[in-house]
Parts: sequence; structure tokens; C-alpha cells
Amino acid sequence: MLAIRVRKDHLAIGLKLFSAALLAVVASVSLRDAHISAQDFPAVIGRIEGDDLEVATTTPSGVERNAAPTVVASGSDVTLRSGHALLMLNTGGEISVCGPAHFKLIQSAGSVTLALDYGRVRPSLESSDTFTIYTPTIVATPIAIAGGMRDTTLGLDQSGEMCVLTERGALRVEPQFAEQGMIVPQGGSMSLSGGQVSSLHADASACSCDYPRAHLDAPSAAPAASAPASHAPQVDIAALASPVAPPRRKIDNTPPPSASGKEPVYTVLMPALSFNANSPEPPPTPAPETIMLVREVRLRPLYEFRGRVNPAPEQAAPTQPQSAPPASASPNQQAPAPKPGFFDRMRNFFRSLTSNNNETSPCAGVGCPG
Repeated sequence: MLAIRVRKDHLAIGLKLFSAALLAVVASVSLRDAHISAQDFPAVIGRIEGDDLEVATTTPSGVERNAAPTVVASGSDVTLRSGHALLMLNTGGEISVCGPAHFKLIQSAGSVTLALDYGRVRPSLESSDTFTIYTPTIVATPIAIAGGMRDTTLGLDQSGEMCVLTERGALRVEPQFAEQGMIVPQGGSMSLSGGQVSSLHADASACSCDYPRAHLDAPSAAPAASAPASHAPQVDIAALASPVAPPRRKIDNTPPPSASGKEPVYTVLMPALSFNANSPEPPPTPAPETIMLVREVRLRPLYEFRGRVNPAPEQAAPTQPQSAPPASASPNQQAPAPKPGFFDRMRNFFRSLTSNNNETSPCAGVGCPG
């Protein structure tokens, strides 16, 4: 009897040791699997919550399917059967989703890509990380303006109809199989069909997507005693506001008032500011060497003269005095006769001789002086 009792005790001790060893092996295997899953799990992009939602993430141990609220990792498939969902990104910002929708998120080298099969998504991004929306026909990239926030909405139906809204910032739209592209400015909208632009004015009420935050902040009311246990909680859905275009400021082209003599006017001359929509970074600021400061002062004189000033007349050159013209001779005064010459005196002498002889004996006939 003593020998049988000793054998039973040895058998019980052996069973206890075997059970302890088996539990240690199982615990080590489970810890090893958990360590591998934690190391090989994809990078987490953010956390999502919504109504009728399922997130499928591929891990080394298989495909994990979780309902909201849950985390979304790189490569996760998100399916929103109905209602709304909100994905809060770790890098800053959020993505509102309106169902039905199905998309996949991929993160690589600081950029996030959202591959949209169908549904409406509204990314509101605060960081400057690259964010791209891929669809079967186009590629959409939100663009920040002056480093501001990017807030755009893109909707894609299962039939291929697409709409685009831009609340803050612009959106670059490029076809998948073409080199041409276009940019939707801030406050603009556009409709596409089959990857081609069909209208530049989309229906804002049908394309907008906003997560209803009212039921998140409101406290959950206790169910009534008469209500059945299967009664679903009431969800408050607020009306979606259409995007409002930024106000256009009127440029005043009236010239500034004339400056007085005591207050100078300073004018800054600098290169024109430019904006390149293809570059997400803001343009560089002008260098101080290219900026000129002009100071304009108007002096008011003590006396004001209004009229016309004629040039001074030119002075004439002095002339020589002219001699007075000789007085005209009187008609009764005769000019002195010239003095007779030698022959004239001889002729007068002989004439006088003949004139005396004629007084005594007058001459008659040819040759006598008449």
C-alpha cells in the first residue's frame, strides 16, 4: 500500500510539471507573435470614427477588420457604408468622409495618398506635407496659398461623375492618361464626367461634405422606459452650408490728394508681387536692394504770379549819323558859267572886231553875222 501511494504522488507531481511546461511554451509563443505583430504593423496615419464603418488592415498575421472608432494605418482599406466619418491625421488636419465611400490610404516619405474608388472626401490640411487624391481618371493635389490652410472637397460617384469644390487654397486637377491639366482657384467649383470637364459650376449642396459635429458634443440622452432595446440612437444632422466665395475688394484708383508744403509724400517703388500656382511654396520676398523710397515735397512760395511772361525785345545796333542832303537851288538862281578857254577868247575877240565894223558899214550878203 505504501508503494502504491508513492507512485501516485510521483504521477501527480509529473502531471503538474508537464502542465507548467506547456503553459510556459504557450505563453512564449503568444508573446513572440505579439512582438512580431507590433513590429511589422504598418505606420499609423490617424484615427477614424463614424457611423457604419469598417477598416481592413493587412498585417503579417492576416487581415484585421475593425469597426470605428479605430486607427487607420498605411495601406488600410476604409469602407463607409452610410452616414459620415471623420479621420483625424497625426500630421495635423482631418478628412471628412460622406458615404457611401471606399478608399485606401498610403503614407510614404512624408506624403499621404488617398486612392478614392467612390464617395465624397473633404481634406482640411494644416501641415505642408504633400497630399494627393487618386481616382480612376484624374489626380487632384490641394495647393496652399501663401502658406495657408488647404480645404477642398472632391466627390466621385460610382457612375464616374465627379465634382470639385475649393474653400481654402486651390486644387490642381490632372488627367491620369493625358499631359494637360488645370487649376481650380480658391472659391471655385467644377464638374467632370469621365475625366473631362463638363461644367465650371458644380452644385455646391450636392458636392459638399461636412462631418456633423453637433451629435459629438451633445450628451447622450437616456433611453425611455417604453422604448424597445433595439431602438437606434438618434443622430442630429445639420444642414450643410454652401461654400462662400471670398469677398472681392474694390480697388480705389483715385489719385492721392496733393501734398502741402509741410507734409512730404513718401512713395515706395518695388517689383510687382507674383504668384506661381505650380509651386506650393510662397514666392520669395523682394530684395531690399530692389526697393526705392521716393520723398516728394511741394514748396509753397511767398508770392504767386499768374499770367504770361513775354521775352525781352532785342536791342538794335547803333548806326552812323548821315549828312544832311544839300538844299535844292532856287529856280531863279543859275549855276555859274564855266570859264572860257583859249579858243573861245580868240573867237570872241574876232567877233568883237567884226561887230564894230558892222556898225559903220553894215554887212550884207552871205557870211555876214545875222
